[in-house]
Parts: sequence; structure tokens; C-alpha cells
Amino acid sequence: MYRLLIVDDLPIIVDGLIELFEQSHDMDLDILKAYSGEEALEVLQNNRVDIVISDIKMPGLEGIELLQEIKAQWPACKVIFLTGYNDFHYVQSAVTYGSFEYLLKIESDEKIIRSVQRAIEKFEEEYDQLQMFERANNRMRLALPSLQKDYISGLLQGKSVTSSQLENHFKEIDMPLRTDMPVFLLLGRVDGWRDMITAPDKALLIYAMQNVTEEFLSPRVRSYSYVYDQSKIVWFIQPLDVSDAPTPHDSSDLQWKQTSTYVSGMLEKIQRTCKKLLQLPVSFILSSEHTAWSGVFERFHSLKYGFVYGMGLSSEVILSDSDIRRSEEGTAADKQNDFFHYTRVQLLAKSLENSHREEFYKLYLKLTEIWSEENSPYERKKELYHSMAAVFLAYINKSSQMRAYLNKVHDLATLFQYGDNDSWLSLRQYFMQTADCLFDWNAVQGAVLPAEVVQKAHRYIEAYISTDISLNAIADHVGLNPSYFSRLYKQMTGIGLSDYIIDFRNLKAKELLIDSTMKVNEIAAALGYNSALAFIRFFKKQNETTPQEFRMLRIK
Repeated sequence: MYRLLIVDDLPIIVDGLIELFEQSHDMDLDILKAYSGEEALEVLQNNRVDIVISDIKMPGLEGIELLQEIKAQWPACKVIFLTGYNDFHYVQSAVTYGSFEYLLKIESDEKIIRSVQRAIEKFEEEYDQLQMFERANNRMRLALPSLQKDYISGLLQGKSVTSSQLENHFKEIDMPLRTDMPVFLLLGRVDGWRDMITAPDKALLIYAMQNVTEEFLSPRVRSYSYVYDQSKIVWFIQPLDVSDAPTPHDSSDLQWKQTSTYVSGMLEKIQRTCKKLLQLPVSFILSSEHTAWSGVFERFHSLKYGFVYGMGLSSEVILSDSDIRRSEEGTAADKQNDFFHYTRVQLLAKSLENSHREEFYKLYLKLTEIWSEENSPYERKKELYHSMAAVFLAYINKSSQMRAYLNKVHDLATLFQYGDNDSWLSLRQYFMQTADCLFDWNAVQGAVLPAEVVQKAHRYIEAYISTDISLNAIADHVGLNPSYFSRLYKQMTGIGLSDYIIDFRNLKAKELLIDSTMKVNEIAAALGYNSALAFIRFFKKQNETTPQEFRMLRIK
């Protein structure tokens, strides 16, 4: 039920309008009345009022002043001015202060009733939008942990962002860290699992290890943790806020030294607690210096490889990167080789991603030479195995159809575990065979009639246009690698996939505006927009007119 207040200094007008609306049984209204602006204020102070019909020129408190008071107390209230003054000054003032409509007293009863109906429709539209905003906000809150993980994953993979971008992104995903302060990096590793433990149990224990660590660290630091491998975690650590919080330039600030000392001192307690409560042997590597956000990628990988060299290969150790540097006996040439080794692994992954078969095999044969060299350190051979397995698994898991195909034609078990007693040469052959299967799969998929792939993608877009359609989701549906599918689609159609989605949304929007009675916010939701405002901006950009204007033009 909506509450309507009728205000006029002429009782005959007020009583006549009350009788008019009481006879309109299709509107569920609770009607109040006032014979002056002052009396209307008393009513407004004691009642929530949704719609006001008021004379604009009254003795004492006039309509415009009343409008200002109404908007201050009930901002959502719709005010309709019904007056005998057809003066531009009054119209302009009414619009300026937020009136809903302006009608002359000579208008018909039907127009007055229709004006109130429009006010009710506006309330319902605003309520629908509010509900949609609330649902979108709830979805966003639920999605925040996933968005945070994806963003941190990108930073750890070398994603380049400016300081302002980083600040905006952190605000958007509600990251519990400051962008104007550097961070310490702490890496943790589970050194071994109990026999017969399942994958879900491993995930729970990793979660418990995160909680134990953050429980010990939280009194003195703020932190965020990210699981970057099945058994490895990285923490980003900053001192808690104080009134004179340090800036990134305060490299020798006492607070940073105290934070480093505190975290280092807690690691042994964390290690003992994980062993006692969780039966988990764990190791840690802590950066010896804080790192600017722009240097997180390099520092992370420097620490990460500390787990596969020297003391890092032992169980239940606590190290810093300075310990690793002191323990390294390699020459500058060795370190340069490490850099080229990591770069080749990255290029290998790109070659696989882009189906560059010849380039892949060149890099692969160069990388795996150490598997055929007797004098190559065992640790380096094992490290390469883990790198290669990670590259292949990351690629295979991008397509459920590819994964299902490989499970039928090839044994994937070696990608998950490789025995120390197995032959390195047989391992070299195994990865080569796996690559052959992947390239053959892509070749077969490329031989499928591309037009059928495009049609299948179009049908998917039509079916799921109300969701947040992504390249990965469409590529997975058609069974192709996202990068390959994107290139294939453009070759076949001459336009990018995103351009097609924009064109389809625009066409569907026009169709719904012309052929349906759906409200703008309903059309927005049907086309995958979180708000009517976002849809209106999109439509106006595409057509240089708003959806409502477009609909009215078609009606005319």
C-alpha cells in the first residue's frame, strides 16, 4: 500500500481529489489530507508519505518550500504539483527541487490518476533496481575471495600494473593490504603428507596451516595468504597501522625491523604447532627485506626456488633469502643459467598455448638435456620435472574436453607423481608423447568445420547472454583452447568475439524494447547487466539514444 497526501488551501479541491482516488479501486492507497503547507508538515512528521499532490501557490508555506521540506525528510517521496499557474518560473522551480510532475488544475481526472500511477510505477522500478543492486552486492561479497586470489595470482605471474591501478583494484576487491606500503614475503611448504590422505583432507590441512600462521602473526601484522601450489603458501605481510606509518622509502625504519624480527621469532612456534596439532612437517622462507609491489614477482620467484636448492631441500627448515644467498656456491654464470632456464620454461608454456609445435620441440629438447647428463645434479632434474608437469597440467586443465580426451588415450599419472628410481630418459620420452597428444588434439579440433564451431559458440552466447559470458567459458564449451578459439573466430567471421557479443546484446535489446513490455531494468538483467544504469550507458553508446527514447520512437 502506498500513502498519498493531498495538500491544497481549497477544501473543495482536497475533498474532490479524495473522492476521485477512493473511486479508483485498482490503486491500493492510504489517503491523507492537509489544508495548508504547515498542516502538511505536521502530517509528514508523523507519517511516512510516498506520494504528495500539492498546490504550488498557497498562503503561508508555499508548494516549493514544502517540496524542499519533503525531500529533506522523505527523499524518495514523489511530489506532483497540481496548480492553476501555468508559469515557467513555477515549473522551473518545481523541477529544480525534485518534483515528480507538474499538472494544471484544468487537466482531466484521468490525467491526474495516470500521474499517480506513474509515481507508483516509478517506486516499483526503483525497488526492483534496489533489489538488483543488493543481489549484485551480495554476489560481489561472495565472489571477493575468488577475485582476490585471481588478482594475487596475476601479480605473482608478473602482471604489470601502475600504482594507481593497484590502489583502485585493491579497493574494488577489498584486499586487506595497503598499496602505499611495501611487503615482506613469507613462503610456507608442507614437507610431507601422511599416508592415504585424500585431496580434500589436504586442502583442509592447508587451510588449517594458514589459520595457525595468521593466528600467531595477527597481533603485530596484517597479512594475506595465497595457496600457489597444492602444498605451498605465500603470505604478504605488512606492519599494523600506526599514526606515523612508514612509507616505502623508510627502508631503515625501526618498525620494519621489528616486524621482521617478530615474524622470524614466530615461525618456530608456528612450525611446532603445525607438527603437534596437524601432524604436518612444514618449512618456511622469509624475505630478508621488504619489497615494493612492483618487485613482488621477482622476489616471489627468488624465494620459491629457495625450496629446491641446498638447505631448502631439507624438511622442517626456517630460512631467509639471505641464508640462501650465503649457501649458494654457484658462480655468476650458474645464476645466469637459472634465469635462462626459467625463461625457457615460460616460453615453452607459451608455445604450447599457441600451438607452435616446432618452437615447442626446440625449447623442450634444450631444456631436457640435463635428463640425459649423468653429472647434472639430481635436484635440478627433479626441479625441471616439477616445472614441466606444472606447464602441462595448467594447459590441460583449461579444457574439460581436452582433459577427457587425454584420459582416454594417454596415462596422465606421471604428471602427478614420478618415482625417484624411474629413468630420466623415459621421462623425457613421456613428456614428448604428451606434447604429441596435445598438438594432435589441437590439429583434429582445427580440422573440424570452423563454421560449426562458430555456430556452436553463437548458440551458447544466445543461451547464456544473461550471465557474465567469458572467452574461457565459450572456448571450453566448443572444446578449444581460448587463445586458439579467439584467433579462429576472428579468421572465420572477420570480427572479434567481444564485438559479436556487443552486437548481439544490442540487437536483443532492440528486439525486447520493440516487441515486449519488459521494463528497462528487466531487459538489463536479461542481457547480463548488474544494473539498469550500466545497460542504459551501453545502449546509448551503441545507438546514441536511451532505451526509453528508442522505445517511444518505435511506438510513434
